[in-house]
Amino acid sequence: MDRHSILRPGNLLMVQERERLLARLLSASGLGPLEELRAFEAGCSTAYNLRLLVQWGCRPEHLAGIDLDPDAVAYAHSRSPEIRIHEGQAQAIAEPDGAFDLTLAFTLLSSAGGPEPARAIAAELVRITRVGGLVLVYDMRRRSPNPSVRRVSRADIQSWFPRCPIRSRSLTLAPPLARAAGSRAPWAYGPLAALPFLRTHALHMITVPSSG
Repeated sequence: MDRHSILRPGNLLMVQERERLLARLLSASGLGPLEELRAFEAGCSTAYNLRLLVQWGCRPEHLAGIDLDPDAVAYAHSRSPEIRIHEGQAQAIAEPDGAFDLTLAFTLLSSAGGPEPARAIAAELVRITRVGGLVLVYDMRRRSPNPSVRRVSRADIQSWFPRCPIRSRSLTLAPPLARAAGSRAPWAYGPLAALPFLRTHALHMITVPSSG
């Protein structure tokens, strides 16, 4: 089984922690009922998060995403034909200004190829999100052993999303520890993840301000 498969207990625990936080945020966001929510995900891969929103009550025709991988896009189309999925780069999203209440970028900016591509993606996310809407960026705050990705700091987020109010929260137990806990003692995930120095990721909640 692939080490990143959600069927592995440790991976499932990490995803469930993130989803619980996302559910709490949406409940408290003031964005309105899920049935009316318009949401977009940049770097949506196979559209897992978008299908999750459908399970929670969003209408699939109100959702859209974009991904570079043609196989992932084809998979998403085959499983979720009512969700609009673009194939291409998130630096150029074929959606109108202010079209969405909520936009997501999960583990995307860390693999964008550097600060300037990340800045361009951030600008697009702000462009397609309505005033008062939310951009949620979930990404690594620690260095990764993978040389093709870079950590995303709070300072990076502030630089890429200028003039936007930002709240940040660390989460996600370090994956090696999460996988060990999942296979041996799932009950230990929560207590370990409660220790900030063991959390490897952060969720940045970015509010889109008016142009003035």
